[in-house]
Amino acid sequence: MYRITVRGIVQGVGFRPFVYRIAKSMGLKGYVKNTGTGCVEIVIDRNVKEFIERLRRELPPVANLQEVNVEEIEAEQFKDFKIVKSGGKKGKLSLPPPDIAVCKDCINEVFNEKDRRYMYAFTSCTNCGPRFSVALRLPYDRENTTFSEFPMCEDCLKEYWNVEDRRYYAQTIVCPKCGPEYRLLNKELIASGVEAIKKAAKLIDEGKIVALKGVGGFHIACKVEDEVVFNLRKRLSRPQQPFAVMVRDVKTAEEIAYISKEEKKALESYAKPIVVLKSKKELKAVAPGLNTVGVMLPYTPLHHIIFSFMKSNVIVMTSANMPGEPMFIDDEIVESGLADYYLTHNLRIANRIDDSVVKFVGRKKMIIRKSRGFIPDRIQVPLKDVEAIALGAELYNSISVLKDSYIIQSQYIGNTGNFKTYKEFFCKAFEFWLSFTKLKPEVVLCDMHPIYNTTTFAESLPYEVLKVQHHFCHALSVMAERGIKRAVAIAVDGAGYGFDGKTWGCEVLWLDLDGEFERIARMEYIPLPGGDKATEYPGRILYSLVDVDMDWKSLNVNPDLIDFQLKKKVNIAEASSAGRYLDVCSVLLGAYRRRTYEGEGAMKLESIALNGNREVAEMWLRDNPVKIKRSVEKAVYSTPFEGCKVKEREVKVIEIRDVIASAAEDLKNLKREDLALALTLYLSKALSEVAVEEAISRNSCIVMSGGVSYNSIITPEIAKNAKNSGVDFYTNELTAAGDNGISVGQIYSLMVKR
Repeated sequence: MYRITVRGIVQGVGFRPFVYRIAKSMGLKGYVKNTGTGCVEIVIDRNVKEFIERLRRELPPVANLQEVNVEEIEAEQFKDFKIVKSGGKKGKLSLPPPDIAVCKDCINEVFNEKDRRYMYAFTSCTNCGPRFSVALRLPYDRENTTFSEFPMCEDCLKEYWNVEDRRYYAQTIVCPKCGPEYRLLNKELIASGVEAIKKAAKLIDEGKIVALKGVGGFHIACKVEDEVVFNLRKRLSRPQQPFAVMVRDVKTAEEIAYISKEEKKALESYAKPIVVLKSKKELKAVAPGLNTVGVMLPYTPLHHIIFSFMKSNVIVMTSANMPGEPMFIDDEIVESGLADYYLTHNLRIANRIDDSVVKFVGRKKMIIRKSRGFIPDRIQVPLKDVEAIALGAELYNSISVLKDSYIIQSQYIGNTGNFKTYKEFFCKAFEFWLSFTKLKPEVVLCDMHPIYNTTTFAESLPYEVLKVQHHFCHALSVMAERGIKRAVAIAVDGAGYGFDGKTWGCEVLWLDLDGEFERIARMEYIPLPGGDKATEYPGRILYSLVDVDMDWKSLNVNPDLIDFQLKKKVNIAEASSAGRYLDVCSVLLGAYRRRTYEGEGAMKLESIALNGNREVAEMWLRDNPVKIKRSVEKAVYSTPFEGCKVKEREVKVIEIRDVIASAAEDLKNLKREDLALALTLYLSKALSEVAVEEAISRNSCIVMSGGVSYNSIITPEIAKNAKNSGVDFYTNELTAAGDNGISVGQIYSLMVKR
């Protein structure tokens, strides 16, 4: 007999019945079962090679085989092939699939009047439906999910045990007789079942704001009419932050946005993420000041049903939470007053999980927020015989686990600087992932920032703690995806705590996992009068950099106060930040005055710059070439960890004051679109110039990460310059380039010799 142990996405995707059918068709004897840690164990009597070839060739669409091990064993002789109860020999960790968008077969049933699941919002099968959001523990069996609270009726049991049925061993199988149901509330119960959904659709058409409980939490939905959206903004305290929209179908999406083949593929994938698309017309209320809009397609039966009753083809669909707080997952939302009506259900959400967001930058897909549809996921790394957990950064937080030589990333958690997010989401997620993966960490990794909640949390744990520098982690996250050990890195974002105690954010770094780490170049330090207040009101930074005639009062700038602060060096922080540079350019060009959400200045500047004339911008840059000076600083590090040995080296410093001053002088002579493009290209050229030269001299590739990597001008420009110079260039593909991916880089730092 032969035992085959399979690891990968092999639970919750119909893998065991798939194995059963192949084995039966080949006349094999034996069994298939889940192990206690989530692997699938298969025992067969013969034809191993042909059997495995068929497994790989005929695999269900969502399943994934990451490891297949075969061993010959002594075992009893079986009379047939069967699926047996989970348990027994434990293999390496295997995870359930992510929450999967409803499949076409289930949708056809939902809209078939003769089907017993007609208009039933919880219809799913082995190929689709909630997975991670309802998982309590491994292995992924019904008793280990919140569906265990809904015993199957006789009809569902027949499907569940019928090997020829699409729902054979489908752990989320339910129907109107035995499953959860929707209810429409406005303090009091208004309607139940499909009637509740029908009324909710009518209310949205009428301009009401309706909260909808979905797969991983509540969304808030409303019409895209300006008055309704402005009302929603007021309730959610989001004056400018763009809202995502859900559209009836791809045809509707094409009416409001330009869609490439790659973007269409992402929209229609089983993950069904929000895809950031270029708008065909400005949606002032939905995405103020931006030329993009986040679009998603219906991904649950509820969404399809509600659109069938609705006249609207496009609706706002945004997470139901106050800024910085976690999204609601239970009926506590009814007391919040966020919506006029609440369409809720009685299926418990075990794991809060927000929508994923992707953007195509230079025709390459980049993940902005990695969550529903992508989590859980794993990246294989050559780190054996060690278990660890990384706590990520403060903003856009995620946790990552190292188990069985895989980095396993958690869902998007958010702003852990917010107490509610920290206590109700981060702390619970930490405990969940320890339990879920049966992790016994030898080390905990966190950011170096001394006052992050995640840092304080790490220090409270009974494990060894390693604090890793933020921007080296951005670079390491790309290197982890590709198994890279040496690279020149461009790390560009808004802020990160540096080895010198200052705020970094526009860095060219050298990483050698077997040697030293270096800060090759940085943007010049610029003053932040008032510290964090200057990031909220970047006009303060602009005032400290250039002498320009502006309405400073409207920018919340008190010239006398800032002059005093600069002269006496009182309450002045310093930052070498690409994000702050883009903020200053955005304020200078009148794109915005006050930051109301993270990345606002950079995003609004990008929208303006994309309409700039390349020829005019290049001409302006010839008169304002990149300026780089040199400074001897402590910039060579034995490791990327706090407390490492540090040596001096000559650092290249990218100057920005003069180029901003020149732009200020030319405000009346050039279109702001052309200046926006020129100022954006200046940063691209400066970073390219340094990084390419270093990569050639060190015979290495370039990796780029950080939130500014999502810029549709900067990243493609650097990639082009690298390619033209014969240098390989990589950005994140499997995880987020922003702080949502920091925990992955933290884990990969364990590759460094200590």
